[in-house]
Amino acid sequence: DYMDASNNLFSGSIPITIFDAAALRLLYLSNNTLSGSIPPDFSRPSLLRDLYLDGNGLVGTVPNITSGQLNNLNEFLVQFNFLSGVMPASICALRNAGDLENLFSDCGGQNPEIECDFPGCCNRCFEGGSVATRYRQRR
Repeated sequence: DYMDASNNLFSGSIPITIFDAAALRLLYLSNNTLSGSIPPDFSRPSLLRDLYLDGNGLVGTVPNITSGQLNNLNEFLVQFNFLSGVMPASICALRNAGDLENLFSDCGGQNPEIECDFPGCCNRCFEGGSVATRYRQRR
């Protein structure tokens, strides 16, 4: 199963019930105006392969995952948000095991940013801030 709600100007928090779908494989929520934090249960779908949360207004930290979760995760994109803190070692372990091919984050510029070992954990670092905010600043 997949859900592509990218580029739809959706706002508000990410509904936690999205992560109740056990068969969810692809979730694309890129380039909306979502706010709030990444739900702590984002790692619940065992088949999740792609999770794109980039280009929103998310705040807080990336939640830790339990060993054995997200073993199918191939792409995790969280850049162009307002996330901070440290990329959890449990997420980096997926990358180090070779399962997580792309981990893109705001780890290469001004605050807010996520501390993330580059290229050992995050393999692409961007400067912090949402796409919507960057667009408004350029106008």
